[in-house]
Amino acid sequence: ITMIKPQHLNEWDKVIALTLPWWGPGSFPHKYEAWKKQLEEVFNVNVVEWEQTLKDRNWVYDHPELRAKDLMGALKDPSIKAIISSIGGEESIRLLPYIDFDVITNNPKIFMGYSDSTITHFMFRKAWVVSFFWPAIMAGFGENWWMFPYMIDSVKKTIFSNETIWELVPNKEWWTSEHLDWSKPENQHINRTLI
Repeated sequence: ITMIKPQHLNEWDKVIALTLPWWGPGSFPHKYEAWKKQLEEVFNVNVVEWEQTLKDRNWVYDHPELRAKDLMGALKDPSIKAIISSIGGEESIRLLPYIDFDVITNNPKIFMGYSDSTITHFMFRKAWVVSFFWPAIMAGFGENWWMFPYMIDSVKKTIFSNETIWELVPNKEWWTSEHLDWSKPENQHINRTLI
């Protein structure tokens, strides 16, 4: 069986933010909103949330069946062109009993995420749909002040285009792993130290 490639994104497409592994948006709504706005402005897409995206920590943890329902609903909705995990985290493996793999196969869409989203990538792989192990909204797309040019360019080449990427050029600019406390809204206006 050949892997199914989802359609590329176009400007003004609707992209959905799903909280599948961790309750980041509900815990740090000011960070989520800032980074959602940044994603919309840089890539000219319309980011929306599904029912569980902004729920609090206990609700998200206690309801894997509803998080799975969000994923299935986003796949079935023809107005949604891509699904981006809000962040990585933990325990999305608990969604597995509620997943209909035929829904993924019959509704191929871009799925992006990293870390614990690996479980969702395995779901897409089992359903023969290509997915993208890449940025999440709150980490990767979410950066203080601005996104890194290397990431913007690579996202545009990969999910906004049908062209084959023949060469992956390494990032020769800078990187950072500095953490600024997300619970302090004023930290959103501080650039992380780049190396």
